[in-house]
Amino acid sequence: MNAKFLKIALLLCLSTTLVYGQTKPVKNTDKKPGMFSFSINYSDYGFFKALNDSSLSYAFNRKGLFKSGNSSFGFGASYWKGLGNHFDFSGNFIGTFSNFPALYVKDDSIGKASFTPQLDLLLHGKAFKEKSRINPFLTAGIGAGYFGRQLVVYAPVGVGLQFHFNSGAYLFIQAQWKMAITDGIRDDFMFYSLGFGQHRKAKKAQPKVEVPPVDSAKTVQKKDTAGTGPKTDIDTDGDGVLDLYDLCPDVKGTLSGCPDADGDGVADKDDKCPGVPGSMRNNGCPAKDTDGDGVNDDEDNCPDVKGVKDNSGCPPGPADTDGDGILDKDDKCPDAAGSADNNGCPMKILSGGKLIRSSGDSMTYFIRFDFDKANITSEAFAVLSEIVSVLKADKSLMINIDGHADNFGLEKYNMLISQERANVARDYFSSYGIAKSRMKTAFYGSSRPYDMHQDWLNRRVEITIYKKR
Repeated sequence: MNAKFLKIALLLCLSTTLVYGQTKPVKNTDKKPGMFSFSINYSDYGFFKALNDSSLSYAFNRKGLFKSGNSSFGFGASYWKGLGNHFDFSGNFIGTFSNFPALYVKDDSIGKASFTPQLDLLLHGKAFKEKSRINPFLTAGIGAGYFGRQLVVYAPVGVGLQFHFNSGAYLFIQAQWKMAITDGIRDDFMFYSLGFGQHRKAKKAQPKVEVPPVDSAKTVQKKDTAGTGPKTDIDTDGDGVLDLYDLCPDVKGTLSGCPDADGDGVADKDDKCPGVPGSMRNNGCPAKDTDGDGVNDDEDNCPDVKGVKDNSGCPPGPADTDGDGILDKDDKCPDAAGSADNNGCPMKILSGGKLIRSSGDSMTYFIRFDFDKANITSEAFAVLSEIVSVLKADKSLMINIDGHADNFGLEKYNMLISQERANVARDYFSSYGIAKSRMKTAFYGSSRPYDMHQDWLNRRVEITIYKKR
């Protein structure tokens, strides 16, 4: 039987139990007054995947439970209305600041971050009457929300506790299993919330007090004269950028009001090399030139040997280091014999990928990750897609996936995030049908830096493509 129909059947059974739990109407009902409540919430997108992969204990105690990409936090506003001694209705608006796992939302391979609005209509069946201090309840209903660009309909089923205070205040603690009915998301997810509501009591009528009219024009003039009125035309540092828009209001500057001493387009406050012109991609630092020949490594065909610009960073003359018949100046892999069809490399070079090593039967690329993140970036997605095509075209090819981290923070944490990065890349390949037997993963924390000066290059996964030996 289709899983969607099983979920709907479960919801209908619970709803029927709630509705018919009270067969006779009660004249003197003890029901909740209409009121609004506000809540904070937490959504766990990886619970059911972990449950299917292992156990309930593992699903609740897995590492990285609150990390971005596995869960999200948000807020909610609800309207509650009592329907009788033991039943309440609530309409709920929920907004979460979501950072989904890769492939969780349909047509989203990289796990994009988004704001997720949701609307739920719920029926609550309470164990005791409304005046009880502590009242457990069951919940069932229907809901819908936009997950990325996908409209998803789901069925919330859950449990909760209601705390009622003498002042008319309420505290709600809820846990819900939100079962996906449409296919916009990959799995169901768990939803937890903590809410507070206050029933407003009728206020006694207060005698009307006549207030003499105020001359608003004189009031404004007086405030402005005294210097206490709002000022929107101040430029404290005199750099031509008003304080309202100046990111450095006390220092004269040129970039949104901030100084840029080396004129490289990166403000000094964000520039890792403020005295040397660089690029925004390198955080204001210049590109690396290992051999000091004036040709940056990313354009140097011989990055470890001093050469000349006219020969793409290789020594002058018709040099052919690897002896493959392709001169070093034209050879993209001057240290590994290849073919003219592959620009001197043993295999075809992937467009958009950064080739960092090559040998007679392997080529190594890397994909970069954002600081403290394990989500695949849009830049890396293009490289991974090409690697998938290469692996599908040649079944003899294998890959090694090595995760790395920068040197910020504790090494224990760096090992963990480098492992997550390697696993995310592995799961991407698996999702496109690449067998696990063709992949090997490893992780090294910050122990194997690629660049000693530019840490953004160390937040990476290295992928080595090689022929099966």
